[in-house]
Amino acid sequence: MFQPEQISKLNELETLVLDFVIKSPEKVQKATIRSLASQLHVSTTTIVRMSTKLGFNGWAELKFFLKNQSKPKTAEEQHYDNMLEFDMFLRRMNSESYQKRLTEAAKMIAKADYTVFMGIGNSGSLADYACKYFVNAGLRAFVINDPFQAIQINGTGNVIALILSASGETIQIINKELEFKQEGAQIISLTNNEDSTVGRLADLQLFYNLTPEWSKLYPLGNLTTQLPVLAVLEVLAHKTLHFLED
Repeated sequence: MFQPEQISKLNELETLVLDFVIKSPEKVQKATIRSLASQLHVSTTTIVRMSTKLGFNGWAELKFFLKNQSKPKTAEEQHYDNMLEFDMFLRRMNSESYQKRLTEAAKMIAKADYTVFMGIGNSGSLADYACKYFVNAGLRAFVINDPFQAIQINGTGNVIALILSASGETIQIINKELEFKQEGAQIISLTNNEDSTVGRLADLQLFYNLTPEWSKLYPLGNLTTQLPVLAVLEVLAHKTLHFLED
């Protein structure tokens, strides 16, 4: 839909507008430039500038383009949109505000005796990967991907529980998060929803906010890319090493 070289020219606020355009095209088609600017807390100039950088003469032309994009997408276009969302996330991750969150999380992990990664299902596989990545980096880490495994933190050690959950609403994960808190662990959450229960219970919340994607062949199959999770986890490992080496 939009070319990567065009997107790379957008600043942080323009990227925020584009993110909304991609995720909510129907709302955008009905919105005036002033109402959209008010909703996103940006100026109308920002929206016009974004439209121009994307190759349009202005906001009206971009809206017309979006209206004509309502036809069914091919598998190739869906794949491209998936990668486009990941590219958008990487730009958000490199923003000053997100980097502050990552730095704070890395400092917490660096001060801890060890980190426990927790997740079930697909998130359990990611938790297992994260644990191995941290151990390979020389960081003490363990993984729990069984919702029925007991949690016991011995002594008064400083422990971080890094909770992975795409929805942030899985009951078993919420229960485990509460157990970790009762044991005195500090909680860092990584979810796809910044307003999730798992996120609200955490001491520090990380999120990636991508549009959920579901399989057309198996409606319960969640195909939302997990590349942002891998990116965040690997960056956290390197940032933690940086603080330990200083």
